Amino acid sequence: MQLDVYSMGVGTKGIVRTVNADEVIRQRLFDMGVLPNSEVIKERSALGGDPIWIRLGTVQLALRKNEAESVIVELA
Repeated sequence: MQLDVYSMGVGTKGIVRTVNADEVIRQRLFDMGVLPNSEVIKERSALGGDPIWIRLGTVQLALRKNEAESVIVELA
């Protein structure tokens, strides 16, 4: 099942399949290590749902809603 990182439940693991964003956001996510076939875990989200925090290996990243919605994952 594929969905975006924003839609994942807290504590859910996923494998990044693609990043559907414009070139600037796509490159920013790649620079942070959000690459195809990497494992991400949604750790928490702010009260309004923006931003969300994900764990990528040993690194915790905060993503804005539009960034998180562009990262398509397959649930692990």
